[in-house]
Amino acid sequence: MTEKQFRTVNGFSNSFWGWGGEDDDMSNRLKHFGFHIARYPVNIARYTMLNHKKEKANPKRFEKLVNGPKRYDSDGLNSLHYQLLNLIKKPLYTWIHTEITPDSS
Repeated sequence: MTEKQFRTVNGFSNSFWGWGGEDDDMSNRLKHFGFHIARYPVNIARYTMLNHKKEKANPKRFEKLVNGPKRYDSDGLNSLHYQLLNLIKKPLYTWIHTEITPDSS
């Protein structure tokens, strides 16, 4: 995804905490704004998930997915609040350490 595409869809939602739904919401955002998601065959590209501790499922994830289109313009990059703790520029990436607090919804 390009930076322009990411900004067009207003980034990721800030409403998903715990496990589940955030990837589906991003997929829905991309489709809503007319972008195509390409999944190439294994002989061209490989996909893997980084190891991580599984979070507790968010019981509101399905409700948030259904209501997602109502929030695309108001929930994302333009509503993100965070405190920058550290920023380190590396040759191939930038490491950004922030503190974020979930809202009460």
